[in-house]
Amino acid sequence: MPDLFPPVAATPSLFAGMPDLVVRVIDVETAGHRLEDDAVIEIGSVDVDLSAGAIFDPRESLVDPGGVEISPGARRVHRISDEMLAGAPDFATARSRFAGAPIYAAQRASFDRSRLALPGRWLCTYKLALRAFPEVRAHGLQSLVKYVPLDLSDVADRLRDSHAHRALYDALCTAVLLRRIAQELMPRCADAADFLDRAERVSAEPALLARLRFGRHKHVPIREVPTDYLEWLVREPGMDADAVFTAKHHVALRERAAMAAIARPLPVTA
Repeated sequence: MPDLFPPVAATPSLFAGMPDLVVRVIDVETAGHRLEDDAVIEIGSVDVDLSAGAIFDPRESLVDPGGVEISPGARRVHRISDEMLAGAPDFATARSRFAGAPIYAAQRASFDRSRLALPGRWLCTYKLALRAFPEVRAHGLQSLVKYVPLDLSDVADRLRDSHAHRALYDALCTAVLLRRIAQELMPRCADAADFLDRAERVSAEPALLARLRFGRHKHVPIREVPTDYLEWLVREPGMDADAVFTAKHHVALRERAAMAAIARPLPVTA
């Protein structure tokens, strides 16, 4: 597997200001509709200091959906009942409790960011995990917990009386994931500021998939997918943006490797 987060030479400076390495990891549960029809019904967050590894300041709030009905599918996933939402604050009041962080992170940041619209830098742990752990079997949050695997021991007490798909539970797991991603990727960066810049850029791009999610080569590791199939993906209109981005990336890598092989001098024989 080619390096998906290429290392660069470190150039430390005694005078360079260190960026704020505290990230607010956040998660929302919703009524389960399209963005324009949806309503947030729970928000949870926790802060993680990526320089020290500490996870702290847990926050959670149920949210009044303002008359939006919770879909049966969403209710089965998060198990939040109408009775639990009785007396919850409205969205604006609840959201204000989580505002003010310079950096946010979420497992599927585009989802959480679109519903919260909190200003600041945003990191996507799903896209970063694809770079840090491309060989892991699956990159959903609980799959990463199981297959990386992640050490949840320092947040176990807070997880004990909750379950996956509650906002604070998922925020805690995502914070541990982000901490582990930083341990993997930050040593490849020039400094902490470089890590944050690169992580933000990766988070804004389409996902660099480890495996295709459809077609003849579904679930096959990208390194085993033939180049002509990747080239076809790039040319085909209407393809999934993540698949096209991934195909372009790996076609370019293979082209560079082929050119380097051509340019390599032949060994001298006696």
